[in-house]
Amino acid sequence: MIALIIYGSTKSGKSKGNGAGGAQGAKNGGNANKKSSRGNVDKTFWNRICRLTKIVCPGTSSHEARYIYLLTGLLVVRTLMSIWLADVNGKVVKAIVNKSFPEFLKRIFNLFLFAVPSSMINSGIDYIQKKLALMYRKRLTNHFHTAYLRNMHYYKICNLDNRIANPDQRLTQDAEKWSSSLSSLYINLVKPLLDMILFSKKLSELVGWEGPALTFAWYAFSGYIIRCISPAFGRLTAQEQRLEGEYRALHSDLLSHSEEVAFYNGHEWERQNIDSGFDKLYSHISFVLKKRFLMGIYDSMLVKYGAVMVGYTVVGLPVFGPKSAEYLAKFGNDQA
Repeated sequence: MIALIIYGSTKSGKSKGNGAGGAQGAKNGGNANKKSSRGNVDKTFWNRICRLTKIVCPGTSSHEARYIYLLTGLLVVRTLMSIWLADVNGKVVKAIVNKSFPEFLKRIFNLFLFAVPSSMINSGIDYIQKKLALMYRKRLTNHFHTAYLRNMHYYKICNLDNRIANPDQRLTQDAEKWSSSLSSLYINLVKPLLDMILFSKKLSELVGWEGPALTFAWYAFSGYIIRCISPAFGRLTAQEQRLEGEYRALHSDLLSHSEEVAFYNGHEWERQNIDSGFDKLYSHISFVLKKRFLMGIYDSMLVKYGAVMVGYTVVGLPVFGPKSAEYLAKFGNDQA
């Protein structure tokens, strides 16, 4: 996809060349790109993201930007409601411990009232995210269609320069997946940030700064360990998409040349060729699944169950910590 932008912005004379020289240059360029591109979140990655983001969101007053502002507001409201829900859940447990049935009914009714706006906000966030992905794809597709069909670039890409393999996949499937990933990326970045800020503020009011500090320290330690043992899933995913495109291209070639294949009775060779392309894809996906299986084990141990242990430690700080007497006195030594 990035290559299409670069191709559309360069002069055709630089990428053309003669037959053998052009093919050799494309081969060398492909090898260089394979060596340099490891799927890392580095300067090159962010430059490409910024370049594409300017295409799908051209300005702060664009239609897409207004949807982003609305999405940010909903994320803030949802985080505040999550804090309120945690407080209500605590009061429900307190009513049960105190055996206060009227108080219990009151808190349960509050939970029922919470369900209405919470459901609307969650559905709204999901709708806006998918709407943004669709808007991003429209902008990106229009941009690429303009570049692809200008100055016979489509002909040069398909016949004179093989640096961009499977342009049909890049213009359709890759564009859709990239747009969806970008819309998800914003939520995956903003929501945890809001949760950390607002929850840490509330937690520090209840248990002091030790609680948030211990939580952040554990997640920093877990993140460092996972980063050290995690394979380059970005590069593996890109390779999977490339193999998917090559496998689909084999079927497209068979349909395009079905008459010639039938005339020369070449169906057996075509079957072996298509089976070979699928076997490569199958082996790669199996390899990635094994890696994800191992990473799932480490992730559950460190992030899921390890975080639960740290969470109970933080919850126990007011009662078992050095300021337990002061904390209990503030609530009138109410054990609930």
